[in-house]
Amino acid sequence: MIKKITKVLIGVGLIPFCLGYTWQLAATLATVHYKADTPYYFIAGGLAYLTIHLLFNKPILTYVVGHELTHAFFAVLFGGSVKSFHAGNRGGRVTVTKSNFIITLAPYFFPLYTFIALILYGLAVLADIHGATLVVLVFLSGATFVFHLALTFIFLQTDQNDIREQGAVFSYPLIYLFNVVFAAFLVHMYLAQNMDYLMFLAGGILKTTNMLTQLFERAYAAMHDSATLRGLFTAR
Repeated sequence: MIKKITKVLIGVGLIPFCLGYTWQLAATLATVHYKADTPYYFIAGGLAYLTIHLLFNKPILTYVVGHELTHAFFAVLFGGSVKSFHAGNRGGRVTVTKSNFIITLAPYFFPLYTFIALILYGLAVLADIHGATLVVLVFLSGATFVFHLALTFIFLQTDQNDIREQGAVFSYPLIYLFNVVFAAFLVHMYLAQNMDYLMFLAGGILKTTNMLTQLFERAYAAMHDSATLRGLFTAR
């Protein structure tokens, strides 16, 4: 019971950070200097997937495979191992020897296919490979990230054991926040010329703090004004 209450409180506490980092991402997108061509390839990839998503059968199996692989990947990162793995059009299941809230919720905020494309992009840059290879990888990153967002949104509208296990109040703000932070990292890697990612992270905290400070100041002022009015009426 205490664990559930703690997660609810943490989830509520994450909501201002969701707003602060959304504000910070919007401010970054509005002020950053963009690279010459890369943003177009990234956006084209995202639009290409949206076209497939809207006009053709949704790649559910591909999403489920990535979903379960992400569970397995994070379990291994945390020192666990994978005992069994199953994925199909109707869902999947992976049995791991280690579990925590990161392992449970990772598929909803960590786009595995985009991460793979990002690693390949980094390796290509290090190997001084340019031209069509980089264009394809940026295109795939845009496509796979929109794929992740769209399919995650669909799956979160259904009853998910992962969400039920961790609690909706805790899970949804965490998932949203981490997706925003990852989106900003993609902007840093692919789209922006001069974006300092650490400054983005610090800026999100600062905007959240400023927002909460203003909220508390206005609440205090409203309470003070209310108390003053009550005092005036009482005096009369």
